[in-house]
Amino acid sequence: MKSFLILLVLFAANVCEGQIDLDSKSIGNLVSIADLHSKGGNPSEYAASLDQLRTPRLNKLVDTIVALGKRDGTMLDSKFLQRPGDDELYFWYVIREIHYNRVSETRKPRPNLEVAQETIAKEIDSRWLLDNYYYRIRSGIASYFNEADLSKLDIKIDELGFRDKTERAIFYFNIVEALAGGRFMALMISGNEKKILTFTDRMPSFNGKPYYMFDEFDYPDFEWIGYEKVESYNQRHFERLYMTLYAHFEAESDFRDKRKAEEILRNSILTNRDYFKFSGMQKRLEPLLKPRP
Repeated sequence: MKSFLILLVLFAANVCEGQIDLDSKSIGNLVSIADLHSKGGNPSEYAASLDQLRTPRLNKLVDTIVALGKRDGTMLDSKFLQRPGDDELYFWYVIREIHYNRVSETRKPRPNLEVAQETIAKEIDSRWLLDNYYYRIRSGIASYFNEADLSKLDIKIDELGFRDKTERAIFYFNIVEALAGGRFMALMISGNEKKILTFTDRMPSFNGKPYYMFDEFDYPDFEWIGYEKVESYNQRHFERLYMTLYAHFEAESDFRDKRKAEEILRNSILTNRDYFKFSGMQKRLEPLLKPRP
């Protein structure tokens, strides 16, 4: 009974109440914004259309989407990295739901206005809302990092308005994935592992430390809904992070500096058994715990 009550309290603490009050013009414009964004292309191509859909409530949303299209580092400004307000997070969740409504292969499409009204009226886990926002802005960060050197940038997570360790971890997972995750995997698959080092040298720091040293993960795991699939948040995101860290470690060890590789090993979660169960690569990680010559 006590455990059930604890879970109930944790759930209640992470639920955002719906029933956002939007006038008819704003909700109609929000639907139009979501439709434009869902149909893809660089936001710079439809920035003029977005500007016509501005309302006082939607200005920040439009500003963020326009910034995504610039691909010039604007998205790394603290005003876009910091935690948005709950209303803003709901607007981005409407964008998500309208996109999935359009592309779903298992559900019959519903009117977009109906989807939007339903979304802003219901209670949604704040962790889902936050993760969705940072997922949606990843493309602007990833494309900028293709050429940019961010080694002098320190992303001060503690100054971005997050409420707890869960929110800080959600932010970290998404930003590291934008910068390194898919990129490192593609280089490994293509047999170009050495090139990983050209990106690790340009990675920003987090809270004044190398990206691989972040370790604020002692929060309760939770169910997370991706594209029509509910799964463990940690299972999904730790797996990606472990692959990223392991790729960095291997590239450093094989192609440049074994001492640096050992530093990555000692100062990252690569040797933290607490999270191995989420990694999907336990057999590869366990040998790293043995004494090394």
